[in-house]
Amino acid sequence: MKLLVASSFGDLTAQLERQLRTDGIVAGLTSVQSADELVEALLEQRFDGLIADYTLHDIDIWKLSTLVRSGRFADPAVPIYLIQESCETEIPRILANEYRFKVASLDQLARMLITPPDLDAFKPTLLIIEDEPDAANIAFHALADHYRIDVAREGRQGYELWRRQRHDLILLDLMLPGLSGDRLLTEILAVDCGQPVIIVTAFSGLENHKNLLINGASEFLGKPYSLTELRKLCQTVHHRARLVTEIHYREDQFKLIGHQLWLLDRCLAKNDHVNSHRVMQRMQAIIPALSPSDDEQFKLLQSVASR
Repeated sequence: MKLLVASSFGDLTAQLERQLRTDGIVAGLTSVQSADELVEALLEQRFDGLIADYTLHDIDIWKLSTLVRSGRFADPAVPIYLIQESCETEIPRILANEYRFKVASLDQLARMLITPPDLDAFKPTLLIIEDEPDAANIAFHALADHYRIDVAREGRQGYELWRRQRHDLILLDLMLPGLSGDRLLTEILAVDCGQPVIIVTAFSGLENHKNLLINGASEFLGKPYSLTELRKLCQTVHHRARLVTEIHYREDQFKLIGHQLWLLDRCLAKNDHVNSHRVMQRMQAIIPALSPSDDEQFKLLQSVASR
């Protein structure tokens, strides 16, 4: 097994060697520390997996994954594994799937290397909760090319499936035996108020369902519906959820950077150079240290000198 290790911190390669040896996996490791070295390695060789920290010196996991999947290299489908321990904040699954990489802790990595994900594993997940077999089958086949789908035929079964899998999108029939669709919606949103849910119902008027929308349903779809309507609405709701998740994730990142800037200011005020350096290292683990161009460097130095 040949693995490419992308890390600005040399200890990841050493940790990985120890972990793979413990797990009985024989692998040859190639280490890179920058985007240029990454590109050079991918142009020269094919790898069974790419294992990365959240940031290198000049690139983060989002740009790294986009680069690898761009089609410029021999194997754009090489599995990418982001080491969980290198992340300062939790990576939302919907974003990891969008960029087609898996998040793994070091002790999980061996199991994932043995059974690498195919590209279907990055499709968004969809739960169809529908008691009419024909309606469930039609929706399943209409959406199967774009989603990994589970189907439940009654409300309680759907709720238990969702609690285990936390699907990216739910297609929920309102009229269900046992636990009804409106009660199920309430239970789901009580656990996760941001869960995207499309209500499917024979009563298509907005007046009939305004309370469901007010209480958290993403959209509703009236029966009978066309397959084009179904596909378009699922795509719209999922895309909206991804954008909202990315906004919240970026807000968390900015907040974390703000905290580190405050801490750096305190350390510098005390002439605590040791801890100032540690804070800078932590900031570099959050955002890549992009080198400014010559013109940008001149302007930056001028802006400081003129104060």
